[in-house]
Amino acid sequence: MNGKGREKEEQESDRIGDRQHIQEHLANERTFLSWIRTAVAILAFGFVVEKFSFYLRVLEWQAGMVSAPSKGSVAYLGIGSSIMAGLVVILAAVRYRQTRYQINQGTYRHSLTADILLAAMLLLVTILVIIFLLRSPVPF
Repeated sequence: MNGKGREKEEQESDRIGDRQHIQEHLANERTFLSWIRTAVAILAFGFVVEKFSFYLRVLEWQAGMVSAPSKGSVAYLGIGSSIMAGLVVILAAVRYRQTRYQINQGTYRHSLTADILLAAMLLLVTILVIIFLLRSPVPF
């Protein structure tokens, strides 16, 4: 079968599968959106931490506590959070497409891999934040 014929057949299969499994597809979509919200939260966390740290460094510089505001190790936490948010989006998209295909084929099997990867990434960020907080000097 040529490329166009196969593509048309896949589209028809998707439409039939969509009608038969509307609830499953809606649940899959909600899960995808939850993953996206998680990625946005991780991205916002990294942004806020980095910008707040910069604000504190400028205050230290203005108070004469340091000679010049430096980037510091918090910038790496912000960059790492941004990278992690991007990875979560990619993981969510891959999982969404895979689940959609499995629902249409009637062969859905739950995979713990994505869940474990997300949990591991969040645990890593938690450990990095704890390390940062333990290494930061107390201002009073």
